[in-house]
Amino acid sequence: MVFQTAALSVIALLLLLLMLTRKAGHLKLLLGVLTAAAAVASMVFFILTVRASGGPDAGKAAVQLYLPCGIYAAAAVWGLAAAALSRRKLRQEKAARQAERKQPPQDPPAGPAV
Repeated sequence: MVFQTAALSVIALLLLLLMLTRKAGHLKLLLGVLTAAAAVASMVFFILTVRASGGPDAGKAAVQLYLPCGIYAAAAVWGLAAAALSRRKLRQEKAARQAERKQPPQDPPAGPAV
């Protein structure tokens, strides 16, 4: 279980770093969703691992359980926020393209009458 937790944590970190280096678009949308899913899955595996090992030490639950879970949750929220922003940008670009296509062609300016 520890290996799965560590492997999934590394995958979530790599996805987060990839997501941060991309411009908004389809790829960033996909990476954001995958980052969030990997972070949540890592958090679940981490909690299961901690519970299987007997739980956090007395008085150290904040450092041994809540801080790592907070970091996983922050990565998941960051991924979802980036995905939402990418989706919004894609929709705006699509609306702009459709509005551009629907505009009637403009008549050329009238020259001086001779």
